[in-house]
Amino acid sequence: MRLVNETQQQVSYNITAGNSADCGTIDVDGYVDLPAWDNQENVTIQFNSTDGQAFQLTVDDTAKGEQVEMAVIAE
Repeated sequence: MRLVNETQQQVSYNITAGNSADCGTIDVDGYVDLPAWDNQENVTIQFNSTDGQAFQLTVDDTAKGEQVEMAVIAE
């Protein structure tokens, strides 16, 4: 499983399934590859701001095609 951060801020993640858990941070435009979580069922992923502020996404101009995204890619 790959967690991708295409936002403007560093985020922390918590991932759980059954009795297993993991956590870490993902830099701006970064990702974390977690192959141990591939083929798991009932996985819960939580993203939070690492600066203690409310998690928010901002599109700061009006150009077409602007995008901010948090993605979970199951492989």
